[in-house]
Amino acid sequence: MGHPVASASFCWSWLSWCDGQDIMSVVVPEPTRDDTDYARQIRNALRGLLFIAVIVAMYFARDFLLPVVLALFIALTLRPAIRYLSKHGIPPALVASIFVLLLVIGGISVVYLLSGPVSSLINQAPQFQQTFAEKFSGWRSSLDALINLSEKLQVASGPASPAVVQEVVVRESPLPGLLVMLTGYPVQILITLIATLVIAVFLLASGDLFYEKLVRILPNLTQRKRALHIVYDIENEVSVYVLTLTAINAGLGLIIAASFHVLGMPMAALWGMLIFFFNFIPYVGAVSGVALSGFMAIITFDSVSYALLVPLAYALWSLAESEIVKPQILGHRLQMNAVAILLALAFFTWLWGIAGAAIAVPLLVTIKVFCDNMDGLAGLGEFIAARHVDKETADTIEKVTD
Repeated sequence: MGHPVASASFCWSWLSWCDGQDIMSVVVPEPTRDDTDYARQIRNALRGLLFIAVIVAMYFARDFLLPVVLALFIALTLRPAIRYLSKHGIPPALVASIFVLLLVIGGISVVYLLSGPVSSLINQAPQFQQTFAEKFSGWRSSLDALINLSEKLQVASGPASPAVVQEVVVRESPLPGLLVMLTGYPVQILITLIATLVIAVFLLASGDLFYEKLVRILPNLTQRKRALHIVYDIENEVSVYVLTLTAINAGLGLIIAASFHVLGMPMAALWGMLIFFFNFIPYVGAVSGVALSGFMAIITFDSVSYALLVPLAYALWSLAESEIVKPQILGHRLQMNAVAILLALAFFTWLWGIAGAAIAVPLLVTIKVFCDNMDGLAGLGEFIAARHVDKETADTIEKVTD
């Protein structure tokens, strides 16, 4: 160590020099523009990696996350009713148990009513395909010509092979395999439903426990109010959407079942139940219902032109429901962009299968509520929302396109 007097003299001289200087400019240099851009790029890259990691985790953890998400939506849908009854002295646990018991009874009843007709349809699937082929036997030559042409093109475009190997292809009916595939997951579906109901019971019976915990962990009153506002908005929006959509689907099922009965379509009540469930999946459910009803009508009726009235009635009622009834009841507040719905439907179907397709729109509603209450997500919320062009936006588009 140096002499104490010399050290003190050096420190005093350094402090005197710094007295008229900017200390931060000496100790920490100002970041340049290139440094700021580089840091922003790093943050964006990390956000992208985090987004990919979350998607991968959601995909591989679907067996755990799917019952949790389904139970959460059940809890959000029934929460307003449970809160109302709990204010009148009825315990949330009792109300939750009653609600879930009613859901179980309803589900068992639907399965019991559908089991007989669905089993009959599966057993008669080969006959259905044969009858359908006979109805369009006049088109068979054209279809065979197209198949032969495609095979010749495939052989011509492929590599030359010195040895010719004769293959024997056994063609089986794809319809029984499809029906078996659709009904071949009873154990997995049963486990998912049981887990969903158990989690939903605990969520509903807990009352406002998680809201209280949310208030406790947030540091200040402003953040607490904002968090509760977002939570209650999600609860109200999801509850209104799910309950309203359920009522609309029930009405659509009844109307189309009555129309099928008038047209002479067998098992009209079964069709009403199927349409009720189909309509929870946007677009895809309606298209699948129209195609399936048209297939069964062509098999049932002798005249193909008369049989086409069945899918036509289905399509017209579905179009009226989606374009007139639903916008009038739900209003602009809960209407989503069609492109956003299709993207969400494709993504969650890939992620979680049919259940993901059913909850794609409620998840989209939840994301929109977050976007509406957070300034940083306002752009995403505007993309998700339904089309609403004001005069200023229309004038801007007109000036740019001219």
